Amino acid sequence: MHTDPTARRSTADSARTAAGTTAADSPARFRPGLGSTFRRLSIGAVSAAAVVTLAACSVGAGAALSGSGTSTTTSTTTQSASTSSALASIDTHYDEDDLAWSEDEVSTVSLSDDGSTSDSDAVTVDGSTVTITAGGVYRLSGSLSDGSVVVAAGDEETVTLILDGVDISSATGPGLSVTSADDVTLYTASGTESSIADGSGYEVADDSTPVAAIASAADLTLAGEGALTVTGSTNDAISSRDGIVIVSGTYTLTAADDAVRGQDYVSVLDGDLTIQSGGDALKSDNTEDADRGWVLVSGGTLTIDAGDDGITGEQAVEVAGGTVDITSSVEGIESAALTISGGEVSVVASDDGLNATAADAAEEESTETTASDSSTSEDASTDDTASGAPAGPGGGSESDDGSTATISGGTLTIRAGADGIDSNGSLSITGGDLTIDSASNGGEGAIDVNGTAEMTGGTLTANGAEVTDLEEVSTMTGGGMGGGQGGGQPPTR
Repeated sequence: MHTDPTARRSTADSARTAAGTTAADSPARFRPGLGSTFRRLSIGAVSAAAVVTLAACSVGAGAALSGSGTSTTTSTTTQSASTSSALASIDTHYDEDDLAWSEDEVSTVSLSDDGSTSDSDAVTVDGSTVTITAGGVYRLSGSLSDGSVVVAAGDEETVTLILDGVDISSATGPGLSVTSADDVTLYTASGTESSIADGSGYEVADDSTPVAAIASAADLTLAGEGALTVTGSTNDAISSRDGIVIVSGTYTLTAADDAVRGQDYVSVLDGDLTIQSGGDALKSDNTEDADRGWVLVSGGTLTIDAGDDGITGEQAVEVAGGTVDITSSVEGIESAALTISGGEVSVVASDDGLNATAADAAEEESTETTASDSSTSEDASTDDTASGAPAGPGGGSESDDGSTATISGGTLTIRAGADGIDSNGSLSITGGDLTIDSASNGGEGAIDVNGTAEMTGGTLTANGAEVTDLEEVSTMTGGGMGGGQGGGQPPTR
């Protein structure tokens, strides 16, 4: 049985009051007027003005989180960074009330190869497939060696799955699928370890969900005090066609392609994530909606070994807090509007460490580069002159594509096989402590910017030298390819 939403909200408010938290501590809801400041990449990259506008309207992201695994609602507190993050002011599906319930609300689901069982009429069992058809709170335990759990609730219903030491593996599809619901919360019970895995080489029938070990057609929240291991053998580890918010918990993610993909957004408030991906580690790729297609890290600890980008958001990426350690990648962090405003960030990349580029511009540049391979040096020189952009030492030249790279705080360390920071638009450094070890071959270096570059604050050490003027270390060649093109080996320490 699921309690009335008003009662749940009252319970959660009481818990927050006891913890010293009020509604004013919660992230502000998105206001439609703000969304227009994020221009769609189809008509241009996200501008620096948009980031500034959103930052002026943002509130602190830190808040107490309510949760319960006992007969009375208790409070667990997860501390996330309180910052002036621009992205933190944009609405997501997550609400603190999602983590508030009482034990009498919880239905049990016992998974077993010999026959799964449940005390809820909203749970059906068909062989090794367990389907949840209504909103509510469900505690899952047991294992399926070749089976799956499916959430097929109403489009306006919310579902909470308490993972209490489950082990789910499927050879023919996702281990956990959400085919319909408003939003779903996966909550790992304290002191437990759970695992979810899919098989390899399968397709999802009717394209009902993404191809992933945890595949969702609805918004997804990850929270709890336990541990979860997710293995995506065909494509992604965790993928949602809407948004993903990671509130707390410990996660070990392995993926053939992307580890965490939220089409609309990925927001990491806290938690401990260890990621190994064949593609991107964290990714959001919505280019259609003005206020979507972004990744925000405002807390937690992330250790990333990526076969492509460490973190990529088509419209915006911001690291505002926490610890991000990208131990291996092609490009470390990439977006049209890339911001480092806080936290401790370390990037090892075979190509660019940070790359600000419009998605459509990156695709066009890759195509143009392929075509230019067959051109003569005379033709290339003519094209440079026609573009109006000055040719840099490396021979590459591009106009400002409107993308932005902004560093206003935090600690940033980059080891890059190509450029340390490459912006196909502008670069602004107003704060933070930066250390860059990059390629230095005439065409690539510590800083590569197509548009304006300014440094009015912070500290920068580039290839062993302290820098106060970006012109000292800027190649200005416009060599940002995007999408994992080019690059070499990061310099050794």
